[in-house]
Amino acid sequence: MARAGLSRMDIKRARDALLAQGQHPSIDAIRIALGNTGSKSTIHRYLKELEEEDGASLTRTGSLSDAIQDLVARLAARLHEEAQTAVDQQTATAAAQRLQAQAEVAKLAGDVAALRTQLAEAGAAVVREQAAHADTQSLLQQRALDVERLTQQAHDLTERLAEHDGFRRSLEEKLQHAHEALEHYRMASKEQREQEARRHEQQVQQLQAELRQVNQTLIVKQNEITQLNRDNARLVAEAGAATRYLREQQAHGEQLQNALSQALADHARAKAEHDALQTTARAQATELTQVREARESLTADLTKLAAQFDAQQQLLGDYRMRLGLTDAAG
Repeated sequence: MARAGLSRMDIKRARDALLAQGQHPSIDAIRIALGNTGSKSTIHRYLKELEEEDGASLTRTGSLSDAIQDLVARLAARLHEEAQTAVDQQTATAAAQRLQAQAEVAKLAGDVAALRTQLAEAGAAVVREQAAHADTQSLLQQRALDVERLTQQAHDLTERLAEHDGFRRSLEEKLQHAHEALEHYRMASKEQREQEARRHEQQVQQLQAELRQVNQTLIVKQNEITQLNRDNARLVAEAGAATRYLREQQAHGEQLQNALSQALADHARAKAEHDALQTTARAQATELTQVREARESLTADLTKLAAQFDAQQQLLGDYRMRLGLTDAAG
């Protein structure tokens, strides 16, 4: 479609300018010279009219016939139609491409909007992530402080455990020393008790020997008293006092016998206490002291009995002497 005011004179001036420049005044050249305006069919129509008016094209060729001119005209019209078809196709293609481009632009606009939405969401997510990171960083710092505190506590506990181990080892060593000392004390106490038991046994055996000796002495004394009683039977009147005295001595001898029985009982008790000696040394010492006192008391009684027998022997000697004197006087 020609621009407003496009006339055959404009076409003629463009054609003449091209001819003056030595260029062929084709439809495209004229259209370019006119600023790419005007329809090619209009330009072709005006060119044809100009050629028909001035016969310029016929004068240059000279030998061209009307048939050739007609052929050229038809060829030009055919070329124009093919060019117009190509232009129409290109225009349709461009329109389709423009529509496709508009669709793609719309799609890209939607994608951009979606991307903007995603970017906004991503920004919000980044903000949330930054806040969470800050919270995590704060929590991490707190955890680091807790780990440091727990590490210090673990170190302190390790040191205390080491101190407790040292204290425990010291207690175990002290306990071992105490066990050794206790075992040594037990062995020493056992040895001492055995020594005291042997010594007590020896003392008991010695006491038993002394008791047997006392029994033998008592038997001898009793035999002598019996003999004296037979000898004094004839001295009933004068030996009455001596007989009473002898009875007293016999009673005293029975007391001595009872004392001996008591001593034997004490010995049995001492032997029983000897069995209990392993549990307490103090009771053993007390029992041993009692046995010694009993032995000393028995010794004292035997000494007193011997003195009494000596006195009785002297008294009997006096009686015999007096009896002898009485027989001599009779």
